[in-house]
Amino acid sequence: MKQKLSPISAKERIETIDVLRGFALFGIILANIVWFLYPVYMQEDPSFKNEWTSFWNQADYTVKSLLTMFVDGKFIMLFSMLFGFGMVIMQERAAAKQLNFWGIYSRRLIALFIFGCLHAYFIWFGDILTDYAILGLLLLLMHKLKPNAMLIISITLYSLLFGVFTLGALSSNPTMTMTMSEESRQLMQVTIDAHQNGSIQELMDANLMERTFYTMRNGLYILFLGNPIFYLFTNLPFLLMFLFGAAVAKKNWIQRFEDYRKGFFITWLLTFITGGTLSWILPFFLENASAAQLIQYMSSPLLTIFYAISLIFIYQTVKGKKVLQWLAFPGRMAFTNYIGQSIICTFLFGPFAFGVYGKLHLTTAIIIAIVIFVLQMIFSKLWLSKFRFGPLEYVWRSITYLGIKQQDFRETKNDLQKAKSF
Repeated sequence: MKQKLSPISAKERIETIDVLRGFALFGIILANIVWFLYPVYMQEDPSFKNEWTSFWNQADYTVKSLLTMFVDGKFIMLFSMLFGFGMVIMQERAAAKQLNFWGIYSRRLIALFIFGCLHAYFIWFGDILTDYAILGLLLLLMHKLKPNAMLIISITLYSLLFGVFTLGALSSNPTMTMTMSEESRQLMQVTIDAHQNGSIQELMDANLMERTFYTMRNGLYILFLGNPIFYLFTNLPFLLMFLFGAAVAKKNWIQRFEDYRKGFFITWLLTFITGGTLSWILPFFLENASAAQLIQYMSSPLLTIFYAISLIFIYQTVKGKKVLQWLAFPGRMAFTNYIGQSIICTFLFGPFAFGVYGKLHLTTAIIIAIVIFVLQMIFSKLWLSKFRFGPLEYVWRSITYLGIKQQDFRETKNDLQKAKSF
């Protein structure tokens, strides 16, 4: 009888990865919350000091600086690393059953792209799933590379990319300021009005304009026109983190953490020193604010690795595991919770709920983001007490594996016992 690949069971899951994925989700909502409150055009004014934020106080700008230093870019890179890790786990399971991994993973990416388009054009402009699906095709082409080759490619290209961006940033005119174009300023007000008092159609139109602007900045729009170079260059950090995560999975470093504890500590120390210096210290000595922000973003992978290793070390302790295990629940439902964050915030801040889009202090928004994530942890725990994975995960896996039996969707007694003991 021909074997069929099915979704991974609870007893087969790597708990540390679920914790890291939950941690990434928490950081993502903190990073995204400002973009749930303001149009994408604000990216042209990184200072956030304009008429639309004139009501912000010093605490808000302090929080914005802290987000730039400790959050922005770091958690989406962690998400990217885990994406590559997950591909290898699926690849190894398919190989064990002598199944066609290309077909399985291609369906997974196609489904992800469709979900991403629905998310981007009907919910929130800042979707990353479409990019993951496109870059995932490149990852699929390289999935048979040896882990050392993946590490060499990812580290070497990242170093070159970092060097190019850093030199460009440092050589730019420090007195040059970035301001919004007149067209963006007009679109800014139209978008804010739509989110405060608009109809569904006006919201859809505003989101479409934002998405178009967003895709033109990250190269996706140009990719659709047939020119992939700018898109690949802009999104190369994500692909490199895919490769890095895939290499980590192939080497079984996380699964055999105790065997590599010394290596983990050395890596932790190096990424802390280099990433911390570039993101937390160097910006205070640079006159060019735009250059400082670019260097902070490009150093994100270093702090991503530092955060991940820190969390793993904490998780190895009894008290640490007791606290961090809560992150595993949303981590097991990362797809549902990622889309859920967009739905909740778009509705909550929009005209059909509180209509506070563009009106909230950033400090208040951060508190709301934390509350939303806490509620997602509770919801995920309750959901997983009945089902093996989230509702969107169920649809995604049904496409990937060409159907899932109903009994495979619900938790078995053994899985429930494991969840309780966990």
